[in-house]
Amino acid sequence: MSTDCPVALLDTNIWLDYYDHDRLGHTNALQLVNELEKGGFTIVYASTSAKDMFYVLGSTLKKKAQEQSGQLTQRQAEAAASAAWGCLRNMTAIAVASPIGEPQIWLAEHMHDLHDDFEDNLILAAVETSKADYFVTNDTMLLGKSACPAFTCADMVAFLQTPRA
Repeated sequence: MSTDCPVALLDTNIWLDYYDHDRLGHTNALQLVNELEKGGFTIVYASTSAKDMFYVLGSTLKKKAQEQSGQLTQRQAEAAASAAWGCLRNMTAIAVASPIGEPQIWLAEHMHDLHDDFEDNLILAAVETSKADYFVTNDTMLLGKSACPAFTCADMVAFLQTPRA
């Protein structure tokens, strides 16, 4: 465990909650990032999370625009892409990428018996190879499978707000 600057790796679902105001976990994710920054944490994401957050957020914004107006205009599509780019820029400004490369792919493959979802295993491999002190995810299937203590977003906020002796 890092005592000087603890490391918290946030799962893709936490980043989506953070940037999408309509998701149920948005308030908790905002509070989590604020608490981590206040606490001097190094905030980390698996490099695959950047791609996934960008794609899912952009697609979600386009879908919302289309549902509101009945069609997706070029201007709406450009606005959705611009918003996704802005969120990506913010994510890379406040957090550090944990690379996903050959070692993480190897590790994810070897986690197959532990967990059968390769994408989730890449996140777990990033947790392990980044030497994260904490893993935050709202995927309850991953909570007991991390190499370090894992919390839901709400539980991590509560943990961070608990006075320490």
